[in-house]
Amino acid sequence: MGNMFDFSDLIEEYSLPIQIILPADPTDKGHYDEDTGEWVQPNPSEPIDTNGVVIPFSSNELYQSGGRLSSSDRQLITTMDIPIKSIVVSDGHKYSVEQELPYSAYAGFNLYELKWVSAFEQ
Repeated sequence: MGNMFDFSDLIEEYSLPIQIILPADPTDKGHYDEDTGEWVQPNPSEPIDTNGVVIPFSSNELYQSGGRLSSSDRQLITTMDIPIKSIVVSDGHKYSVEQELPYSAYAGFNLYELKWVSAFEQ
């Protein structure tokens, strides 16, 4: 049985370019270089260029969150499966994927809660 609802045309029409940076491999902790003895950080994953619909939360959603969400946070609608704690770059702003609301079983997309990443965090 296919999706009960097909939102693919809407998602395609309103999507903008985004980048997704997957979280680091938990087994790669970094290492010391055998020749120099210097610490070598684990290799970050390459950004994935794709499209998605990034929208702000409504004032009602912000109010109902009890302070958990801020006006800087966003929602992402995409057909991709994105791991939690991935970084999404949209319009020059970085967001961390904090929660997934999977609608893929009947509507063909996933909704993600994105928290704005401070400019001071790496």
